[in-house]
Amino acid sequence: MIISKCLGFEHCRYDGQMVPYDIVKDLRPFVEFITVCPECEIGLGVPRDPIRLVHRETMRLVQPSTGQDITNRMQVFVSDFLDNLPDVDGSILKSKSPSCGFRTTKVFSSAEAQDPVHRHGTGFLAKGILDRFANLTYADEASLMDKRIREHFLTSLFIQADLRLHHSSIQELMDFQTRNKLLLMAYDQRQLKVLGRILADHKHRSFTENVTAYVNTLQGMTSVPPSRSNFTNAFMHALGYFSHRLGSDKRQYLLDCIEAYRKGTLTLWELRKAMIPWIVEFHVDYLTDQTLFYPYPENLDVLHPV
Repeated sequence: MIISKCLGFEHCRYDGQMVPYDIVKDLRPFVEFITVCPECEIGLGVPRDPIRLVHRETMRLVQPSTGQDITNRMQVFVSDFLDNLPDVDGSILKSKSPSCGFRTTKVFSSAEAQDPVHRHGTGFLAKGILDRFANLTYADEASLMDKRIREHFLTSLFIQADLRLHHSSIQELMDFQTRNKLLLMAYDQRQLKVLGRILADHKHRSFTENVTAYVNTLQGMTSVPPSRSNFTNAFMHALGYFSHRLGSDKRQYLLDCIEAYRKGTLTLWELRKAMIPWIVEFHVDYLTDQTLFYPYPENLDVLHPV
């Protein structure tokens, strides 16, 4: 995963500070981080005079105190950095940064302007990532404070990592499809059927073509968080595997939990915790393996309600 170096790794912000970031601590046992500070990499130093996005005929990167236009230096760095990346599954970058912000950065009309023309610019590294990896899982540290965004980010991150590690044969793709079926159903049932057809018709294409089609479809369908109604349908589908073994009171309890989630009074994490004990008790092996219930490592607790 690509991550801004100032997010809990080094004191490299323009003012010499580091941003404490607990999510990094939680992710560290499960994620290999590729840290980067584009501004340091092009030699601006720490501390340094601030830089800003300036929109003239094109977007420029300017240091107002010195008048330097550092656009070309940054573009060269970003291109080289992205060219030499290993396989990555996602990125967390610093919000509002002129190098790293994802649609959160102030844009000015000139180096001297006091007020921004808008506040939704994208930093140069962030833009490079969006251009190069259109469906890569990404977020900034501020947006990940939202539980729903965090849930989607980590779910998408780990499902893409799972696919990257298990796509060396058609059988591996089929096994991936099986254990992720209900989670992918929550994302997009129609696209789930597309994935199924890719696998069913795999003999009509080369293996490379199958993998490319499968990966592109999955990345596209997991780029947007599932709706509550989609998750509700997936959990109702899961309940169907063992509801006949429940007493009426216990069945109604789980139906009430699913309805409470649909209405927003129960979290996704709480709904999973309500259903998992019954899956374990009845030894429903198919559901035990479903990533709908275990979308990321079990002891990754950054999503748990406070």
